[in-house]
Amino acid sequence: MNEQQAWERAEELRTVLEHSADESDRGITLIIAAHIEACLRRILESVLIDSKEVASLFDGPYAPFGSLSGKMQAAFVLGLITKDERDRIDAVRGVRNVFAHEANANFEHPKMVKICNRPIVNGGRMILRDEFLHMASNAVLPLLYRDLKIAGWRRPELTQRMVNDL
Repeated sequence: MNEQQAWERAEELRTVLEHSADESDRGITLIIAAHIEACLRRILESVLIDSKEVASLFDGPYAPFGSLSGKMQAAFVLGLITKDERDRIDAVRGVRNVFAHEANANFEHPKMVKICNRPIVNGGRMILRDEFLHMASNAVLPLLYRDLKIAGWRRPELTQRMVNDL
């Protein structure tokens, strides 16, 4: 990772924080979930072969990595994120989905309480809303630079010669 890339990611994070500053709980959750999803896409793309076909994994109605859930599971099973990171992302995804599908959703909604009472979210120090927002914000930080750190893991495109040499 070079200095320019580090500054670009710091600016990206500053922009996300700036846009979420005056948002509702619903808005903050949507912004954080979208940013996590963007980070996961970069992480996955950083290890896949350099091919135009990679985009079809992420874009389109039937793309296997088209959802936050798909990206999260793929990153986990490929060893690109930890189990704890996966569980935090899954909690963000769950809260985002409650906000998306329940017009009256807030952090006292039974579905929210169930998600936010998971040990990965609730450290017992603050009210559930604050525990979730703290955990969700911190879930982004380890992912922000991960793609740059693992860029050397990129797979080469398999060739017949490589297969013959196996």
